[in-house]
Amino acid sequence: MCPATHASDQQALTANDRFRFACHDSLPCFTQCCRDVNIYLTPYDVLRLCKALKMGSGDFLSQHTRHFLARVTNIPVVQLAMYPETLCCPFVKDSGCSVYHDRPWACRMFPLDLASADGEYRTIAGRERCLGLLESSTITVGEWLETQGVAPYMEMEHAFHSVMPAAFKPGAPMDAGLGKLLFFAYDLDRFRRMLDDARFLAFHEIREETLLRAREDDVALLLLSFRYIRSQMEELYPVVRGS
Repeated sequence: MCPATHASDQQALTANDRFRFACHDSLPCFTQCCRDVNIYLTPYDVLRLCKALKMGSGDFLSQHTRHFLARVTNIPVVQLAMYPETLCCPFVKDSGCSVYHDRPWACRMFPLDLASADGEYRTIAGRERCLGLLESSTITVGEWLETQGVAPYMEMEHAFHSVMPAAFKPGAPMDAGLGKLLFFAYDLDRFRRMLDDARFLAFHEIREETLLRAREDDVALLLLSFRYIRSQMEELYPVVRGS
């Protein structure tokens, strides 16, 4: 999200490690981490932001994101669109984030990011840009992630990754049609409309109680979309891969 840090800032951290950080509106850099950054959204990010903004997924994706299929892999990439004139996040005001309760996973993690090894993290902001790293307050990585409400975001992203077939290797080429199938997880309104088709419900054996939950709870709807994508991936990926 932010420029590279000094080598000393790149030390791998585990959940029990402490680091110095505090963010408040008295810092000269307040909200500067929300400017000129690449924030990649997960399906759960999009769900939460749509609810916060009271927008449909199609309108949100068209108005507030850049989205495309990545070259070669054809995996969907959904990036929060900054204001072109200022490169600022459209949801950040002088007083701070206007969607703070539903801010994306990457924003919750800041100033941390996942490291390459499981269970390890790293700081992604340099002290010259993020003055919060110079504050005297310390907190463990685990405590920080808990206070920021990161757990459900990680759980939902793990569930999304599980839709990929066992034979798929990250970074490997994939058919564009399968990439568009994955995009259903981001555009839940399109998937919701598919649930109005009785033939679709019967073919995919979606029970009435499952349908009712999905219509009342967007998280249940997202999980149902994962189930649909997974079933289609299991059926189509071997066929497309072998063609």
